[in-house]
Amino acid sequence: MKYIGNKSRLIGFIEECLKDFNINYNNCKVYDLFSGTGSVSEFFLKNDCKVLSCDNMNYAIAEQYRRLYFRKEPIFNELKNIIGYEKLDDILKYLNSLEGNEGYFFENFCEEGKYKRRFFSSSNAKKIDAIRNKIDEWKDILPYEKYIFLVGILMNSADFVSNTAGTYGAYLKIWRSMALKELKLEKPEFINSGEIKMYISDVIDFVKEQNKADIVYLDPPYNTRQYPAYFSVLESIVVNDNQVLNGKTGLRNYEKQKSKFSIKKDVKEEFEKLINNIKSDYIVMSYSTEGILDSNFIMEVLKRKGKTKMYNTSYRRFKTNAWTEKNTNLKEILFICKVL
Repeated sequence: MKYIGNKSRLIGFIEECLKDFNINYNNCKVYDLFSGTGSVSEFFLKNDCKVLSCDNMNYAIAEQYRRLYFRKEPIFNELKNIIGYEKLDDILKYLNSLEGNEGYFFENFCEEGKYKRRFFSSSNAKKIDAIRNKIDEWKDILPYEKYIFLVGILMNSADFVSNTAGTYGAYLKIWRSMALKELKLEKPEFINSGEIKMYISDVIDFVKEQNKADIVYLDPPYNTRQYPAYFSVLESIVVNDNQVLNGKTGLRNYEKQKSKFSIKKDVKEEFEKLINNIKSDYIVMSYSTEGILDSNFIMEVLKRKGKTKMYNTSYRRFKTNAWTEKNTNLKEILFICKVL
């Protein structure tokens, strides 16, 4: 899945810093805050950790269920008497074979629909409608984790054929080659170690309710970009609430999902509140030299909590579908605090 802020390219850097700080990150209890698509959660799972991840976006949690929740391929015995299949390969083949129909996603997100938006080809928009509606028919039959796993697979497949340059703040005026391919649900790979639970929640509410962790990792938004606006289409696929959308690009109402970490007048107070409520042996925080929080302020707050060290590495800015030139002076920062 294309995702701004994804830490998959920085996992090696994070691991090196954990080793330098002499943190044993095997078989630990870890909280992953602002967890996004779960790249850091995946790292800890592969090191046999018990992970609790938290994000306030439904599409992020759906992606984590697709990639991280199951230790082995689930069996859909609940559907055996309904469609005649229970193996995942057969379920996906069944969903892929559905005839498309002109529903909500056709009307809102393709050029032939009512609003003339070019996020998907007409045939793929119809497929999204048909598959999403069918999965919703199974909502009360399947356990939640199997239901949202299938939703996550659909969302990921739709993202693969979207006519965008990486986010959904706008669609392209011309068709990218991938957008003209047929949408096809694909089986993910499974991680056979660790254990994870996902929470859709405000991170401060989450940490207040949890017991002490060994490691708390946080990757807060660092600029004024509000993620709900940039991934509104994917959120609509996951929530499937047929919300009336706004503007040329069809934005959802995301007032309740706005992050104070992306609002300059609120971010300092919100950051201090979060750090003060964390209960753990270590706090590990990713940030950027482009962040609206100054690194000196972050150090000051973390040092009140315990012994803190700052690491950094050069990093190229992600811009639409391409990486910028190397010489941008942009650095990824990692703060590690041993809580006293």
